[in-house]
Amino acid sequence: MTVRVDTQTVDLALTAVGTAAVDTAVSRLAELLDGGVSLTDAVDRVTRESVDLPGHTSRHVLPNGALVLDDTQASTALEVRASLRVLADLTRQHGRSIAVLGELASDPAEWFDDHDALGRIIVRLDVSQLIVIGDGARHIHNAAGLEGSWDGESILVETLEQAYDVVRAQVDEGDVVLVSAASRTPLSSLVERLLEADR
Repeated sequence: MTVRVDTQTVDLALTAVGTAAVDTAVSRLAELLDGGVSLTDAVDRVTRESVDLPGHTSRHVLPNGALVLDDTQASTALEVRASLRVLADLTRQHGRSIAVLGELASDPAEWFDDHDALGRIIVRLDVSQLIVIGDGARHIHNAAGLEGSWDGESILVETLEQAYDVVRAQVDEGDVVLVSAASRTPLSSLVERLLEADR
């Protein structure tokens, strides 16, 4: 991030990723500056503090070197789309991107469009592998298939157990796994199990 206050400009490097981390960092900076801390000192303090928000693209490294982004608190289609862009950015030029998605708790009038848009943007962002969990989220899988000429890049599974098996069989060093859209699917337990594997 580049932070500008009046005529001063300072770069701030965050280890956290995603809009929630940026919002947290900006809020913390404003709090420190309002308290009389200089811009340079405020940036230094925020750099050393954790601005990872649990469940909002919070980063976890697996024993095999792969990265899991726990995005299980994302509750809207807009939040999930933003997180998918983070996933694509992290894996551009290197590594595979794997998105594991459940069903959104959308308004009935917007349910179709929300899930349709997710499936289509996944193809447009060139996500390597999509794993959709549960019949309620089936349309994400269907929309991805309609958007591109995929051949196995989108998999529909019925249970968290099946999703776990697919991820464990595929994920390797350098890969990034985003687990998101958990409004109606209890995906936090999937994240916990992935993090506990091989420990």
